[in-house]
Amino acid sequence: MGSRAPILGIAGLVFLAFGLIENWMTRLPQQGLFSFGWFSALHVAAGLVCVIWYFASGSGSLTEFLRRRSTRYGTNAVVYSIVFVVVVVMLNFIGTRYSKRWDLSAAGVNSLTDATRQVLDKLDTEVQILAFVGPQDKAFVREVSEIYGNYTTKVKWQIVDPQISPELAQKELIASIPTLKIKQADRSTTVGKIDEESITNGIHKVATTKQKTIYFVQGHGEPDVAQKQAPSGLGLFADTLTNQNYEVKPLITTDAGPIPDDAAVVVLSTGDRSHFPAELAKVKDFAKKGGSVLVLLEPQRDPELALLAGELGAKVGDDVILDQQVRLFEGVSLGMDAIVTQYGEHPSVKAMTERTLFSVSRSVGAPDKPPAGVSVTPLALTSPTSWAETDVTRVFSQGEAEMKSAEDIAGPVSVGVAGTDKASALGGADDKSFKFAVFGDTSFLTNQYLRQLYNDALGQSVIGWLAGDEELISIAPRVVRASRAFLGEQQARTVFYLSVLVLPELILLAGIAVWWRRSSL
Repeated sequence: MGSRAPILGIAGLVFLAFGLIENWMTRLPQQGLFSFGWFSALHVAAGLVCVIWYFASGSGSLTEFLRRRSTRYGTNAVVYSIVFVVVVVMLNFIGTRYSKRWDLSAAGVNSLTDATRQVLDKLDTEVQILAFVGPQDKAFVREVSEIYGNYTTKVKWQIVDPQISPELAQKELIASIPTLKIKQADRSTTVGKIDEESITNGIHKVATTKQKTIYFVQGHGEPDVAQKQAPSGLGLFADTLTNQNYEVKPLITTDAGPIPDDAAVVVLSTGDRSHFPAELAKVKDFAKKGGSVLVLLEPQRDPELALLAGELGAKVGDDVILDQQVRLFEGVSLGMDAIVTQYGEHPSVKAMTERTLFSVSRSVGAPDKPPAGVSVTPLALTSPTSWAETDVTRVFSQGEAEMKSAEDIAGPVSVGVAGTDKASALGGADDKSFKFAVFGDTSFLTNQYLRQLYNDALGQSVIGWLAGDEELISIAPRVVRASRAFLGEQQARTVFYLSVLVLPELILLAGIAVWWRRSSL
């Protein structure tokens, strides 16, 4: 036993060292210094047993053991190992402090495209990105932020969990996650997708786009853009647009003078009273100059506004859209809340995949034979179980309806269109064109319905297209070809213990055993 006792002493020191190292590397800040886990506790206990066994075996004093030639050689090996570890740690520290990345993936998924680099190179002041995400997206957002941060220091990221900081989410008007709030000076915008194309376009928007003004025509009992509390107000939608770096202003068209020159989009909604012909003439003059117009209609109200929508290029139906609804304990019934599940092939809705809700809407579609040079596209289509009922009086007065008239339109029914038309269609110059969008419902953007389903996303997407703020940069997705793996917490812990503790310890113990065996020969 005496010949084996010294190696037990060395093995005991190794066990003690690895037990203390594991405790130091894995101990949480709130835990005490002697809060040992199972790995460290087992190693410390084994180390103490081996060391006590060594001294109890009568193999000589510690001084005698340290004076041996074999001990000096072993000490030199340990010192060299420690120096090697220190050098590796210092190299890692320097690499962290002065990082340099090389993207070796086939598709370049870990680096920015040339288009993004050009946008970032033009930044003259700092851009702040507040990433409102849940716990499941934090790691991915952190990785994306590192990719941007390795190229420029002018983009600052802050990851926010709305559950932990609800006051900040409320202050920044965040309605859903994931949402990125991109800010530069007094300009800001939000994006709902965490990809390079969306982020770069958001940075480009706040950095290069002058704040545009959206005018809402008022004075006819329309929903008030300043009203945020009443269900019939448009205040929440106005906040949504302000959050997208737009300035929102009311416009009284009965006042003298044309529509202001700084108007990017003019919004006309249906109110309690009809618009005057002189007011609508101002809107047509605005369109003749290349202005963009959004018209929000209602069934059997404001026929003058419906005529304007027809002149712009939409086909407006004199009807109301009904849809089958299933209520608990009541079965199938008819209702005037139409759910939109399909969207047209148009830039303003190309990112729309979620459902929207239209309450008491009339049909608005594309003309059967649009004039030459006119492009009109349906934006939103109701479900196949819906239809546009032309006997509107019966629906409103008796609450009854049945699809039997040849004039009724079977679903899916279009409730909104967007298009471009030549100014000459309104008596303007041939070299001018204007954009327009028409919906058969005003209430879908009011406070009552805006945050139901994804009405807010549809509204701001259409406004963005009308204002000329559709995505300016297109970045094709790049495919990851099995170049990374995401580990769970338990998997990561297993990799850590095997690579940092267990394997190095086994190699060290094997080396000590070989050295001791050869020195004993």
